Amino acid sequence: MRVKKYVKVIVSVAVGAVLVADIAASGYMFHYAFSKNGYATQIDSKMGKNSRWFMDQKQEIWQQTSKDNLKLKARYLPAETKTAKTVVVVHGFGSASKYMGSYIRMFHDAGYNVLAPDNRSFGMSQGQYAGYGWKDRVDLANWIKMINNKNGAQSQIGLYGISMGASTVMYTLGEKLQNVKFAIADCGYSTISGELDYQLKDMFKLPSFPIVPTASLYADALAGYNFYQASTRETLKRSKVPLYIIHGSKDNFVPTKNAYQNYDYAKGPKKLWIVKGAGHAESLKVAGKEYITNTTSFAKEYFK
Repeated sequence: MRVKKYVKVIVSVAVGAVLVADIAASGYMFHYAFSKNGYATQIDSKMGKNSRWFMDQKQEIWQQTSKDNLKLKARYLPAETKTAKTVVVVHGFGSASKYMGSYIRMFHDAGYNVLAPDNRSFGMSQGQYAGYGWKDRVDLANWIKMINNKNGAQSQIGLYGISMGASTVMYTLGEKLQNVKFAIADCGYSTISGELDYQLKDMFKLPSFPIVPTASLYADALAGYNFYQASTRETLKRSKVPLYIIHGSKDNFVPTKNAYQNYDYAKGPKKLWIVKGAGHAESLKVAGKEYITNTTSFAKEYFK
């Protein structure tokens, strides 16, 4: 009987130790991946010449208050010639609107207004935790409403996002949107959980289970959303907005397989371009003028 009792004690201690280790590891991963003071601070965002150009332009600062009472801001650059056509340019993780100059200039040079939001916890916007596109989808839908309110019923709106911004765009397409004519998603992930699984294995050489499921509890409690609900499979099937998916063939941060999944999930008019030799968020850098031509031509096709 004593042996059985000791075995039970040992098993209980071992299980307890595993649970404590899981809670600690999951908490660390959550704060590292979600907190504005975590991994986001390690990403080296740079002010290139186009971003310096953008910051030199006369721009408006728009603001909304989210349902969870965060003040979110966006930069609005009107076209040189008055138009009702506006492209919303959404930045990636660890970035902000002020670093999106190359993409903003691309659409501004094409003759469009550009609205560049700072997603929650980035840039000028408030927030302690990243929304990874899922929490941000509601915010983006509100920016779209604001464009319609300011520019009128004749508004035509295009969506462009890169990395986390691309996922934000694809998640937002599952919402009811007015006057959105097209969307372009460059190197976006399909699910947040899938991306976290991949990064945990790639960066830390750790298994995703049980760390990621436990981290989702932290996200529920602290960030206010369940990241397991985020899936382009579910949002894209509800959208008929023309979608252009772009991805680098050598993307080792958001694996290229995501592009094929997202393309397969899309139910409306769609187009896929795998940029040969491009790493994560490097398609513009690698393809250069071809990237500008392809994206602006797609916009022109659906802006009437």
